[in-house]
Amino acid sequence: MLPTFVIGLREGVEAALIVSIIATFLRSEGRKDALRWVWAGVIAAAAICLAVGILLEVLNQELPQRQQEGLETVVGFVAVGIVTFMLVWMRRNAAGLSSELRASTAAALKDGSVKALIGMAFFAVFREGLETAVFLVAVFQNSDNPGSAGLGAILGLLCAVVIGFAIYRGGIRLNYARFFRFTGLVLALVAAGLVASALHTAHEAGWINFGQDQAFDLTWLVVPGTWTAALLTGMLGLQPQPTVIEVVGYLVYAVPAIVYILIPARKRGPKEHRMKSTAVATVVVTTAAALLLTACGSSDDKSGGSSGSKQVAVKLTDAGCEPATLKLNAGPTEFKVTNGGTGRVSEMEVLSGSRILGEKENLVPGLSGSFTINMRPGTYAMSCPGGKTAATGTINVGGTAVADGADSNPQLKAATASYASYVTNQVKVLKTKAQRFADAVKAGDVDEAKAQFAAARAPYETIEPVAESFGNLDPEIDARVNDVAKGDKWTGFHRIEQALWVKRSTAGMAPLADKLMSDIGRLESKTTGLTYQPEELANGANGLLDEVSSSKITGEEDRYSHTDLSDFEANVAGSETAFGLLAPALKVKNPQLATTIAARFDAVNAELDKLKQGDAFPSYDTVDKAERKRLSQLVNALAEPLSKVASQVSAS
Repeated sequence: MLPTFVIGLREGVEAALIVSIIATFLRSEGRKDALRWVWAGVIAAAAICLAVGILLEVLNQELPQRQQEGLETVVGFVAVGIVTFMLVWMRRNAAGLSSELRASTAAALKDGSVKALIGMAFFAVFREGLETAVFLVAVFQNSDNPGSAGLGAILGLLCAVVIGFAIYRGGIRLNYARFFRFTGLVLALVAAGLVASALHTAHEAGWINFGQDQAFDLTWLVVPGTWTAALLTGMLGLQPQPTVIEVVGYLVYAVPAIVYILIPARKRGPKEHRMKSTAVATVVVTTAAALLLTACGSSDDKSGGSSGSKQVAVKLTDAGCEPATLKLNAGPTEFKVTNGGTGRVSEMEVLSGSRILGEKENLVPGLSGSFTINMRPGTYAMSCPGGKTAATGTINVGGTAVADGADSNPQLKAATASYASYVTNQVKVLKTKAQRFADAVKAGDVDEAKAQFAAARAPYETIEPVAESFGNLDPEIDARVNDVAKGDKWTGFHRIEQALWVKRSTAGMAPLADKLMSDIGRLESKTTGLTYQPEELANGANGLLDEVSSSKITGEEDRYSHTDLSDFEANVAGSETAFGLLAPALKVKNPQLATTIAARFDAVNAELDKLKQGDAFPSYDTVDKAERKRLSQLVNALAEPLSKVASQVSAS
């Protein structure tokens, strides 16, 4: 609220000052007949600017996700350019602004040009309003609470109107130099935050793919979902986990801008030159400090922690996996996967036979991720689906096997055994609930089938990483239409979902319902007696959150029924179960990490509970962009510390 309040107040006061001076002169000259045209011009300019702001936001909402990020980047940088111009212009003109405006107005009246005054009022409001519209749109796009941000802008504009009226009636005199200096400091911080946000959205749009290592971990200070986080992010532009490029961008803008605003305007010559040099030196020093701290953080991360797991880098390219062949020694291994800029390949898998031991999905250009496996001697397949020549590769593992943490740690042994029981029970629940769904489909009862759909899929979503590990079984049960290769038959939950919600019919669905139950039976046989490594529990817990934040948050999963929130809850529940089983062992090695993760699970669950209407979730298409963004931020804030668990429990 505070940033938008300052924007509305500052820009509103500038426009109100011009309009009030014009109105005062017209009144003193007995030209009250011309005042109505001044007010008409003011209202017209305000309406045009409001329309521009609405158009920008509507256009942003209608674009696909990648294009939305691109538009937000452009709007963000335009807003930064506007506020920079404002800061420079006001610094040079604030002290004499009122007297200069009065002189200009008097000159126009002397020439008998009332139209010129009306034009001055129109363009004053139009210019300030247009700047305000673009700047506010940029702030709204990065706000967790657009309603509060909008209220702040309205209150700022109302205060500006009151000030303008007081000036018009002769009841107030502002020290414009001080007013614009103070508000300039606030706007410099807001604009620096917009620079960082624009660099973030530029990365999401695929435009900037460097400097994406995490610079600091500020989640202890900027706790997602709290009012303090909203204030720190909105006012200072602080993010919970800023990247290197975001920190550098913030400092490169904020430091010289603040120094520029604070330098006394009347002091010129050599001393001013020295101040400018000092500002440049400050930028260099602070940027170097940020990079140094980042390097220290990166060094700690690459050490592999106390688990001693080694790291292997794999890059996703148009060809596929790079390198396509790996030779490793047995033991805990962290695979660091980076998308090198390809749009063809977005995931990497390690397979033993047809079972996926570990994977990282949804890595668009510039993104990276990791997973940990305790590799045992033998030959494994490496898959990067979509690659031209290296879609599959080989991992040869030699040396002596390193015992699982479960072999030497009773807590981890209990965790893996309990997880095996959990998976077995969830598959049984899946069979029962899916059978009710299939029976309704086969009976031709559309309404009952719809009512059973979300409940039938929920158990599957809790164990999705396990279900996905069996080759083509997951696509046959849960593929979306865009996941089906040309020539393959589309089957499973989502094929029936389309028939129920789009066609409102079960015609031809009975065979697909039978196949669904047959495939679930295959899943049951494959999971019966299956054993797990501690790393698999940790990787699976993090993979379930990736499912939410990378794809399901967009609404593409249940695109016909819009029951996505039920999927979210099931994914989070499955992730929390896996973490909960590992938590006793993790608390021994890293109690702070365990506490942090538990608190962030609570935050995600609390947010999901807020969305419930009674015991059920509403249709996901009723959830606005701001709430979706909030959910995504909370899930991402949870996924970051959760991603560290695998290396902590590996060979524990």
